[in-house]
Amino acid sequence: MSDKCIRSVPAAAMAGYQDLSDFERGVIIGAREMGHSIFEVAMKFGFSRTTISRVYREYRVCGKTSNFSHRCGRKKTLKELDHRRHTRILKRDRRATLPHIAAYFNDGASTSVSVRTVQRTVINMGSQSRRPTRVPLLTARHKALLLSRARKHYHWTVDGWKHVAWSDESRFQLYRTDARVRVWRRHH
Repeated sequence: MSDKCIRSVPAAAMAGYQDLSDFERGVIIGAREMGHSIFEVAMKFGFSRTTISRVYREYRVCGKTSNFSHRCGRKKTLKELDHRRHTRILKRDRRATLPHIAAYFNDGASTSVSVRTVQRTVINMGSQSRRPTRVPLLTARHKALLLSRARKHYHWTVDGWKHVAWSDESRFQLYRTDARVRVWRRHH
């Protein structure tokens, strides 16, 4: 067997089952087509003889050179259309929680999904869980009051501001359960 066309793979690669890439399948098929034995190809690339013979047999019988039917893992529950539907639901109702999003989705979908599936999908789409903040809108009256206050205290010095009592409210939580609503927003 010529060392020019084929390089060795460590024997550690032989341990355990693994999916072959299209390139690896092509190399195996090419080596067998060049006339190398199954044993030679297995020793040179570090795959089992069973794998070499299976790949070459699939190529001879049905011309298969890719590995589409042997994908690992569970099949996806949601398709691309479902992801688009989730995006529409999130854009339509910015204050929707995960159970509401799941309920909206399950109303018209042919497949029923859990709240956890919705959460994974929404996170993978780039959204984050946040607390909904209610910001009061400034009216014309509010703006006028703020401007008059700023003009009234414009001439104050640092010593004058030292006599003002500043208050700030902070909320501290000892445990994770706070029973607050979380909404999902796109990451900026």
